[in-house]
Amino acid sequence: MKKNTLNYHELIPYLFQLQRGGIKWGLDNIRTLCQVLGNPHLKFPAIHIAGTNGKGSTANIIASVLQQAGYKVGLYTSPHLVDFRERIRVNGIGIPQTTVLEVAERLIPTIEKIKPSFFEVTTAMAFHHFAQEKVDIAVVEAGLGGRLDSTNIVNPLLTVITPVDFDHQEYLGDTLEKISGEKAGIIKSGVPCITNNQHPGVLEVLKNVCQKNNSSLINSYDNVQCHVHQFTLKGTFCDLKIGNHQFANIHFPLAGDYQIDNLTLACAVIHELSSQMEISSEAIQRGIQQTCWRGRLEMVSDTPPIIVDVSHNFHGFQRTLQFLHRFYSPEHIKVFTFLQQDKDYKAIARLLKKCAAVYYVQLKAGKPLSAEQFSKAIRSNDGQSEELNSLSDVCSVIEASRDKKTLWLIIGSHYLAGEALQYFSKQSS
Repeated sequence: MKKNTLNYHELIPYLFQLQRGGIKWGLDNIRTLCQVLGNPHLKFPAIHIAGTNGKGSTANIIASVLQQAGYKVGLYTSPHLVDFRERIRVNGIGIPQTTVLEVAERLIPTIEKIKPSFFEVTTAMAFHHFAQEKVDIAVVEAGLGGRLDSTNIVNPLLTVITPVDFDHQEYLGDTLEKISGEKAGIIKSGVPCITNNQHPGVLEVLKNVCQKNNSSLINSYDNVQCHVHQFTLKGTFCDLKIGNHQFANIHFPLAGDYQIDNLTLACAVIHELSSQMEISSEAIQRGIQQTCWRGRLEMVSDTPPIIVDVSHNFHGFQRTLQFLHRFYSPEHIKVFTFLQQDKDYKAIARLLKKCAAVYYVQLKAGKPLSAEQFSKAIRSNDGQSEELNSLSDVCSVIEASRDKKTLWLIIGSHYLAGEALQYFSKQSS
């Protein structure tokens, strides 16, 4: 791409095509890109988060509290749902298009030379934006793994390891211990690490790495207690005790019982940070209550009830359905799904067989599983599925139904969730 022809809406596809080169291991590319930009990663402190599950939720809670405490906060997460700019935010505001163009213009000669991955370029762009905005602190979510992840060049005040599970075994290893070793690669000398992992093998790995780095390993449950009063489809009401801070019947807007683990971990991070930063009780309460993380068991319609969820693997489907069964029996849940080829669709089909209806939305995004493969898996479990071609077809199905007892669940990928959120936003505007 020639620099003098840069246009934002042409640039984004150019960046995405870098994904075709696959995942790039090592830190050489990100260091080269950041050097072109003046090493922005050295100009702000960070909270660095790795793990398999809950990274994004934990990052958003921490960023929300710090912002309410009056700090200028950078937040780097992935993937996005609707707009690329969601990945890189300062105090909740996405990176401006002009900044994306400016950074790309500086990086394109190097991109063409060293052929970095999409994630490497995006990470360099995020660090540049945070440095330019002079953020007080950045909350940075690792992409894949940790040790060789592009984000692993920041200077963290704290490192955080969320629950480790099997994912991307072809890159990270075929045991939880091997995967944990990769995630633990973000732990730095003398920098405390906070975790909510409970698996003995994972904890043993984290303890060993911390000992080698002279870093303390902090269990999130040591300083934070949470008592749940009520789970709802729009969040949870609970009592929280965070060190000396106590909150009665606080509303946490991210629905799902599993989100409580993310809340507890984020609060443990805030507790540890409070020895270095001024964070009031009021900021903690407001930050928790105003946390927003789109597409996570998000109710986009009350009548009829429609939920959008980004869960895209077996364990994600399982925990989402288990939570929803608190409110709806399987025969009153109708599912729209879309999956990528690398997902365990046969296991997912077994989970969905008890649902009242299953529709497969055949989108043209990523490396999609075919509707034929999915239907075969559903039929082998004595279920039925119907193929749909678009979100408008989804809405037609919902509108044609007169069953007021049905919960409609849109689940299976960030692609599907993103399209659904975009569609329903337009419908409500």
